[in-house]
Amino acid sequence: MSETNNNQSPYINVVMKALDVLDVFRRQEDELSLTEIAMRANLSPSYAYRLLQTLEHKGWVRRLPGTKKYHRINRTQRYRVGFAMQWGRLEFSREVLRSLEEAAERHGVHLIVADNENDEAMALRNAEMFVRQGVDFVIEFQVNERIAHVIGHKFAEAKIPCLAIDIPQPGAVFFGADNYRAGLLAGRALGEYARTHWKGKVDQLLLLELSQAGPLPQARLTGTLYGLQEIVGPLPESKITYVPSLGTLEEGARIARTELAKLPISDRVLIASVTDPCAVGVAQTCPLVKRTRKNTAIVGQAGTLAARTELARPNSCLIGSVGFFPEKYGAQIIPLVLKILAGEATPPTAHIQHVYLHAENLATYYPAQESASSSAVSTLPGTTAKLK
Repeated sequence: MSETNNNQSPYINVVMKALDVLDVFRRQEDELSLTEIAMRANLSPSYAYRLLQTLEHKGWVRRLPGTKKYHRINRTQRYRVGFAMQWGRLEFSREVLRSLEEAAERHGVHLIVADNENDEAMALRNAEMFVRQGVDFVIEFQVNERIAHVIGHKFAEAKIPCLAIDIPQPGAVFFGADNYRAGLLAGRALGEYARTHWKGKVDQLLLLELSQAGPLPQARLTGTLYGLQEIVGPLPESKITYVPSLGTLEEGARIARTELAKLPISDRVLIASVTDPCAVGVAQTCPLVKRTRKNTAIVGQAGTLAARTELARPNSCLIGSVGFFPEKYGAQIIPLVLKILAGEATPPTAHIQHVYLHAENLATYYPAQESASSSAVSTLPGTTAKLK
């Protein structure tokens, strides 16, 4: 019997040291380097590294992408959280999904993903699917205001708590843009451009709407108008045009070919879009309708990779985008979800912090700017996505 114990003791010792490594993560949010882990566990760095490799392989710890730090994965509680993403074809949606997946893994949450495909019928089917599956929580991301009440009612009847991203939903905690403030930042940027380059003279202001999303995103345009007029003074109504759009790249191209093409080339035109794809579509089409930075300036909303790539092009008419940082959504949303599930008091609204992004400060907020390959960035036929 003693011989068996002696044979097992080395393995028991390894297990105990592995548990020591897990114990050094004293808080759920701890992110520790190899040196810190080895020091806290009283192990050599090489031995700690071998243990971490095994623990990572078995799903107990995870190395944070792009860093030399580790965090412990919570495996003691597995809430089932449904996420209905806006549309997998949209870059912003994919960034939100990636951030949620990473945060869910870190916090031991089982994330069940469905794609609303920017479609009302699909969003309703996904909501019904989550109800049938009896998930613990739903994170809803869909932009059709008309069905928000229907979806909210389905979850309320099933007693499933919900968080809505960017577009409010009855009964749901709201997480997303501070729309009026985001608009103010865009408007002030356009105003500064007009003051610097056109001595404050503006002939036309085009405000590109997303009417299907309801009044809240439209607050971005209200903020834009007020922010612009803070700098250049009041604009007469005859100089302001609200343009309906679906917010897509193709819609931006259409607007450039119709609204911009019919304006005199001498007109100094400012354009604010509720979405980045639409702003990028306009910017990419400007050369085809003989518009340049001398007479056209555009600001988008979200700070997507496509917008940042366009900003990096020399002489693009896109001068900026208000950053939403979707890659950080998950790190804020999942802890908020867990607080709600734990019965903790939470505010009904959580806003992100916006920053106005432009060519000169991109490296500050995105020091490792992603490659602008054709697979990563959408472009219109006849345009190019090359960086300078």
